[in-house]
Amino acid sequence: MGITIDTDGSVEVRIPRWVTYAEAEMFVMERRDWIVKSRRKMLEKKARHDSRDWDRVKAETDPWICGDGGRLLRKKVADWAEKLGVGYNRITIRDTSTRWGSCSGKKNLSFSWKIFVMPEHLADYLIVHELTHLRYMNHSAEFWNMVRTYIPDCKTIKKEFEEYV
Repeated sequence: MGITIDTDGSVEVRIPRWVTYAEAEMFVMERRDWIVKSRRKMLEKKARHDSRDWDRVKAETDPWICGDGGRLLRKKVADWAEKLGVGYNRITIRDTSTRWGSCSGKKNLSFSWKIFVMPEHLADYLIVHELTHLRYMNHSAEFWNMVRTYIPDCKTIKKEFEEYV
């Protein structure tokens, strides 16, 4: 069973066929506080993002992203990759609405163009996070230990990152 809060605040509950309605209802009721809190947080985040004029920012930064900005990001990722001792294949910059970074099983990294307008320490956190997925394709204790090795205050920065995005 699982619960997802969508960016519009809608709640999706995934229930296997073998689970009874009573069990599913109990599952949701036990997580009611988390659902309410997460939904409120998601709607607040959406309101913050809607208040930013992303189209204008993107239009103003697009030429820079394609030129110097892209080169700077690639250098920064290469520098971090060397420190972490990991290799990657390709970096792409995308226009995404919810995902700020990703790492594929083929060792390709993808970042939202919004990485260029976030504070540098948050961008570093995002880069280290995605590069760590090259070693651990999950969010296990080992994954977070590796992130913490390079971003010692990652817990605080992760919280700040979540509030920013």
